[in-house]
Amino acid sequence: MCLLGPIPPRTPGRSDAQVPSDAARGVCKYGRIPFVYFYQDGATADPAFGLLDIEIAIQRRGPGLFACEIYAIGDGYQSGHGASEPEPLVFELRGRGRTIAKAEWRYPIILSGHMDALTYSIPLALSDEAFELLDRILVPPARARVTVCLE
Repeated sequence: MCLLGPIPPRTPGRSDAQVPSDAARGVCKYGRIPFVYFYQDGATADPAFGLLDIEIAIQRRGPGLFACEIYAIGDGYQSGHGASEPEPLVFELRGRGRTIAKAEWRYPIILSGHMDALTYSIPLALSDEAFELLDRILVPPARARVTVCLE
């Protein structure tokens, strides 16, 4: 879960925000989730793969036009690799204690031994009123296809 706020300013020692791709296109709400890891069933001490520094931006791009952009680093430096099968990673866009919209991301395969940048963009069906209510993002538990790489 993360709270939504403005895009953070440039600061030495912190990487610049990667989303939205063009902040000048419209008002934006921004959040960052530090990590999401996936584990093989029954192996809760050793993650198979994960996503790091997940940045999410919801941007108003015109009257009734909204987009969600996601940026993350795939952490394949764990015990295996995986993909968004059998289900996508869901981002619940929430406000006033309820889900207002969802963005579903079928991220590509996170390869073992790699740390790759991943991006995603999807239009959102929101009203201006619903956009104003957005204050947080929740990522509910998800399943993934995990392959453990034995050495």
